[in-house]
Amino acid sequence: MMNFARTVAILAVFGGLALAVGIWGPNRASSQDKKPPKKAPDAKLDLDQAKFMRQKLDASNQILEGLVTEDSDLVIKGAKILVEMSSAEKWQTQHNVMYKQYSSEFQQAAKKLMEAAEKENFDGAALKWIDTTMKCMECHKFVRGARVAEAR
Repeated sequence: MMNFARTVAILAVFGGLALAVGIWGPNRASSQDKKPPKKAPDAKLDLDQAKFMRQKLDASNQILEGLVTEDSDLVIKGAKILVEMSSAEKWQTQHNVMYKQYSSEFQQAAKKLMEAAEKENFDGAALKWIDTTMKCMECHKFVRGARVAEAR
């Protein structure tokens, strides 16, 4: 079984990679290359969605903090928020079979993360956190691709 220090190191690497891809990824335009943002038909909906996704990120940070400090309550609390949020109507940004599959996989991964934390199995929870994070990133990649396809 993996020791906790190694698990934390793996989490740090994945977290760093996720941050790097999000900030400096290949699809990221420089400030000079950016086109002015298109006006959304309903900017309030976009703002609500952004706030909702920020709450998801806050819950994710809570999970990571709980893992590195071995605080199962923080991990459980963050995972529970993700499970509840993934059941909310606002979560459903698209209504197709692929999106529903990605969403379902994310929700199951978050539930398994919560179960591992409830057993205070921090190595298992760390691995489930990596799985949950990967499910999140896969879905975001799918949604970005779908939006690009819609724009064409």
